[in-house]
Amino acid sequence: MHVNGNRQSGFTLVEVLVTMAIFAVIGIASYQVLSQMVSTEQQSSERRESLEQLQFSQLLMQQDIRQLVAKPTRPNDTEVTHQYLSNDVGYFDSERGVLAFVRSGFDNPGDVLPRAELQPVIYRVMDGQLQRVSYSFVNDRSNEPTVQTLLSGVTDLSFRFYRAAGQSDGNRGLDKGWNAEWRSEGDLPKAIEVTLQTEQYGEIKRIFLVAGAGQAEAQSSGGSNAD
Repeated sequence: MHVNGNRQSGFTLVEVLVTMAIFAVIGIASYQVLSQMVSTEQQSSERRESLEQLQFSQLLMQQDIRQLVAKPTRPNDTEVTHQYLSNDVGYFDSERGVLAFVRSGFDNPGDVLPRAELQPVIYRVMDGQLQRVSYSFVNDRSNEPTVQTLLSGVTDLSFRFYRAAGQSDGNRGLDKGWNAEWRSEGDLPKAIEVTLQTEQYGEIKRIFLVAGAGQAEAQSSGGSNAD
């Protein structure tokens, strides 16, 4: 009796379907893992970028406030006032709080531009964004300002100002300590407290010292203020 040793065997239809189903499940699982990894990386990148924006905005605000100088301000469409800084939203466009002042240290390499190293600066909130608005000249606001968006997702912006005991005898009757408004002429606060309400980080509160506060008092007592 002759036996055929070349008998062919193959996969049945059921085996093929099972194999295809297994590969399909593996493919779907791999895609989901990859998609989750990409999403996690994107969220981490967005968080890092947001944190960097927050840190940069705080650093820039600290530098500006520290270099705040005793220079009269010029609110929009108004005359020059000897109030060195203002947080009156009635004068400056802002949805949630405002701080306007003049700072020193505005670079002018080689004195190329016909201006001093002084720069008007305004911090405000527009469309949920913390913005820094700056001008090139102190007494000429006719040119378009530079608007720099610092942080998104800002719901509120507020300031408090610290007046030391005995500071500026020319402003008698003003409360010492922390005040929500600064309406005195001829002097600067010792420190400014900045409070940000944000969607991502909640409340952020910082206190910045004003280096020029003592100089402002000396100018005020001497009776000389620059226009």
